[in-house]
Amino acid sequence: MIALDFDGVIANYGDHTTTTRINTGLLALLPRERQPVAICTNQGGMAFSRRNPARYPTPLQVAQRLNAGRNFLTRNGYPVAAIFVSAYHPKADAADIQRVAQELRELIAVIVPAWRIYTTERARKPHPLMLGAAGATCYYGDSPEDAQAAQAAGIPFVAVPRFL
Repeated sequence: MIALDFDGVIANYGDHTTTTRINTGLLALLPRERQPVAICTNQGGMAFSRRNPARYPTPLQVAQRLNAGRNFLTRNGYPVAAIFVSAYHPKADAADIQRVAQELRELIAVIVPAWRIYTTERARKPHPLMLGAAGATCYYGDSPEDAQAAQAAGIPFVAVPRFL
C-alpha cells in the first residue's frame, strides 16, 4: 500500500492553522493505477495548540484537514484505507500529548474506519513504526525525516516538492 505524508504533500504546509488547501499536483505523482492509500503523519504540534493556537493546529483542525485530504483522494480514485498519526513531540508535556491524542481519536473515528493515534517517540517519524503498521510498500513525503522513515522501513521513497 502506498503511504502519504500529510502536511506539505496532500495539504498545505504553511498557514495550516487558518487555511486548508489541497495539493492537486500530487495526483500527477501517484501511480496511474488507482488504489487505496494510507496517510502517515506527524502532528505533534497539536500538543502546543492551547498555548499558541495561531501557530499550532488543534485536534479539531487536524481532523478537519485530514478529512478534506481524505475526500480529495477518494474523489480522485485513491480511497484512504487508514490514517496513522503521531501526536508525540519531544518538547511537549506528556499530559498535553495524551490530551490531544484522545481528542483526535474521538474526531478521527468518524473519518475513516482504520486509524491509530500514537503518543510515543518510537512512532514519530523518522521511526518506521507508522509505515510498518500501514503495510506501506512506498512512502511519499516532503522532508528528510520522511525519507529517513522510508529508508528505516526498507521501502522506496518518493520526494514530493513541499506544497505551501
